[in-house]
Amino acid sequence: MLRELFSYRSHKAAVFLLFAVSLASTQVPLFNYLGYEFSALIALFWSLAAGLLTISLWNKSPEQEHQELSSFLVRSITLCLAPLLIPFVVITMNALFVKNCSFTQGAVLFFLIVIPAALFAHALSWFIVVTLAQWKKTCFVLAWLIILLHIAYVTFTRPQIFAFNPILGYFSGVTYDETLDVLDRLFVYRIGTLAFSALLVLAAIVIRGRRKSKTAEVSAGAPKGKQISAIALFVVVGALYLFSDRLGLSSSESSIEQTLGGKTETEHFIISYPDTLLQGLRLEQVVQLHEFYFDQLVKVLRVRPVRKIHTFLYASQDQKGRLIGASGTNFAKPWLWQLHINLSDLDGSLKHELVHVLAADFGFPLLRIGVNSGLIEGLAVAVERVEYEEPVNRLAAMAFAAGITPDVESLFSLSGFMKAPAGVSYMLAGSFCRYLIDRYGMRRFKMLYRTGEFDLLYGKPLPALLQDWRRSMTSFRFTEADLAKAEYLFKRRSIFGKECARVIANLNKETRELLAQRKFEEALESADKSLQHTVSVDAVYQKAAALLRLGKYSEAVSFTEAKLRDSVAASSFLTLNLSLGDALWGVDSLENAMKVYSALLRSHLSLAWDETLALRLEILLKPGLARELRPYFMASLQDTVRVLLLEKVAAEHPKEAIPKHLLARERISHEQFEDAVRLLEGVPPWSSPILELARQRRLGQLSFAIGRYEKAKMYYWQSLNHLFRDTQGVEIEEKIRICEWMGSFGVD
Repeated sequence: MLRELFSYRSHKAAVFLLFAVSLASTQVPLFNYLGYEFSALIALFWSLAAGLLTISLWNKSPEQEHQELSSFLVRSITLCLAPLLIPFVVITMNALFVKNCSFTQGAVLFFLIVIPAALFAHALSWFIVVTLAQWKKTCFVLAWLIILLHIAYVTFTRPQIFAFNPILGYFSGVTYDETLDVLDRLFVYRIGTLAFSALLVLAAIVIRGRRKSKTAEVSAGAPKGKQISAIALFVVVGALYLFSDRLGLSSSESSIEQTLGGKTETEHFIISYPDTLLQGLRLEQVVQLHEFYFDQLVKVLRVRPVRKIHTFLYASQDQKGRLIGASGTNFAKPWLWQLHINLSDLDGSLKHELVHVLAADFGFPLLRIGVNSGLIEGLAVAVERVEYEEPVNRLAAMAFAAGITPDVESLFSLSGFMKAPAGVSYMLAGSFCRYLIDRYGMRRFKMLYRTGEFDLLYGKPLPALLQDWRRSMTSFRFTEADLAKAEYLFKRRSIFGKECARVIANLNKETRELLAQRKFEEALESADKSLQHTVSVDAVYQKAAALLRLGKYSEAVSFTEAKLRDSVAASSFLTLNLSLGDALWGVDSLENAMKVYSALLRSHLSLAWDETLALRLEILLKPGLARELRPYFMASLQDTVRVLLLEKVAAEHPKEAIPKHLLARERISHEQFEDAVRLLEGVPPWSSPILELARQRRLGQLSFAIGRYEKAKMYYWQSLNHLFRDTQGVEIEEKIRICEWMGSFGVD
C-alpha cells in the first residue's frame, strides 16, 4: 500500500505538501504542538487533498476495479488515512523542541478532528464520482467550500460564535477566551459526521447499483440490509440535527430564551434574562440602565436606530460558554442587533457593547461594523473615555512612558489587532480614536469607520496622524508607581506567545473551580501541575491563594518572593504583592507586610484595590486587632463562621470602625442591603480619604440597589469630596447621572 501511495504523481505531490505544511507549522506559535489549532489546519488541508485524490484514484483505476466497490473503498480509504501519520509524527517529534503540555488531549483532538474530516471528504468525493459523469473535481471543490461556508453562515445568522462543521470539526470563534472545553460535544458531533459519511457511501452504492443492476457486485448484495443500514444512519444524523440545540452543537434564539426563562420588552430593547436571578427592582434597574445608555449614546454617535436591540444576559460564564461560546468575553452582533453579556459584567460592559450595535447605523454594509477591529473597538473605548479607571489618553501616554510600544499602525489592519495583547490593543486604539473625534469631529470619524480612508478624510496618511496623536500626549508626567501599573496592565503576551495556551487555560480553570469549592489541597496540586508545564500568571496566583488558605504562610512567602524576583515576569506579578503581604501577616511580620501593602498601594490600580490595601494597613496599625482578624483574611472559614467572628470582634471593640466595615461587606455579599447601609452609616468618617471614598461610594451603590436614588445621588456627591486623584471622578459623575435617570422613572 505504501508503494501504491507513491505510484501516482498526484499522490506524491499531496503527501509532500502535507509534510511541508506539517513542517511549517512547527515554526508558528500555537500551531507548533499537537493541539486544536494544528489539528484544524491539517483537517482543512488534507480533507481537500483526500477528496481530490479519491477522485483521481477512481479515474486512474481499471474498469474491473470499479466493479469491486468494497475493494476500491478499502483501498481508497486506506490511501486517505495512511498519510495522516506524517503530520502526527512530525508534530510529535517537535515536542523535543517545543513544549507539548498534554499529548493525550492533543492526540484525542487529532483523532476527532482530522480523521473524520478525511473520511467525510472521501465519502463526499466518492458520492460525486458515482453520481456525476464530468466536472467531478470542480464539483467536489465547490461542495467543500460550501460546507466550510456553513461556519460563516451559522455564526453570521445565529447568536452563537462557535460552529461544528463536518470538515473543521469545531470552530471556536474569534474570541480572547483561551479555554477549550469541547471534547464531549465534539465526540457526539463526530458520530454524526461518520454516520453522514457512511450514508453518502451507501447512497453512492445504491445509485451505482441501479445503474449497473446486472453486475455481480450488486446482485450479491442484500437490499433489505442496505435499507436497514440507511434508516439507522438517517436516524442518527436526523436526531443529532433535531436535538442539536439540546446537545450544545448549535444555539438558536428560541433555545437561549427558553434556557434563560425571562423576557421583557421596552421602547428600544428586547431583554432576555435569567429569571432566577433577575426579578422585581433589580430587573427594572437593568431595563432602565439599557434605556439610559441608549439615550446617552444616540446623542454622542448622532444616530437614529431603526429597530429594537436584543440583549441576552447570561447567568454565568459557564452558561454563556455552553450556549454561544466565548464564556468570559462579552460581545455584540451589530448585524443581528444583538448583545451577549454575562449578568455579572453588565455594569462594566453594557455601554461598550451597545456602542458596537448603535454604530451599525454607519457601519460597513451587510456586517454593519467598521472596516477593521482597531476602528470597531477603538470607537467603543473612545466613547467610554475611561479604561482601568484612567482617562484613556492618559493611560496611552502611561503605556508609552513605560516602554510599551507595539506597532500601533498595525492595529488598524485586518489582522494586526488580534496579534497584540487585548488590553494594549483596546486602549491604544481607543485613545487614538478619541483623539480623532476630539480633533476632527464625530461626523468625519463615522465616515472613517465605514471606509478606513485616513488620507481622504483627514488629508494625512495614518502614520502622520499617529505622530500627531503621540505629540498630543507629551504633557503627561508619571511616577514610578504609574509606570509599574502600566507594565502590569499591558506587558502581557497574546495567546500566540504562550506555551500550551489551551491546555494551561483548562488546567487553570480547573484550579479556579477547586478553590471556589474550598478543595485547597487539590487546588494546590492542580496549580503545581500547571506550573510544571509553564509559568502562567493565573497558576502563580492560584498557588499562592491555595497556600494561604492552607495556612502554609512561610511557604507562601518563599514562593511569592521568588516569583517577584523574576525580572522577566515581575511586571505581571505586581498584584502578587497582596498575597506576599498576607503571607507576611500570617507569620506575624507585620512591619514587612505594611511595607509591601504600601508599595502596592502607590500604584493605585483601582478604587477597589486601593480600598483593599488601605483597609489592611489600618488593621496592621493595631497589632491586637490584626491578630483577632487574621483568621478572617487567612483561614478558610464558612460564611456563618466569618460573620460570627466579625460580630464578636465588633462587640469587643464597639468604637472600632474596621469590624463594622467588614461586616457590612459580608451583608452585601448576602444581599442584605438594608443592614449593610445601617452598619456603614454607623461608621464615623475615616481619616483615610481612600476608605472614606470607599464608604461613601458603597453607600451610594447600596442606596441605588434598594431603589433610593436621591439618597444614592447624595452619597455619590459626597464621595466627590474625598477624591485623592484627578482621574477618579469620571465614573462617579456617570453614576450620578444614572441616579437622576432612575429617579425620573421611579419613586424613592
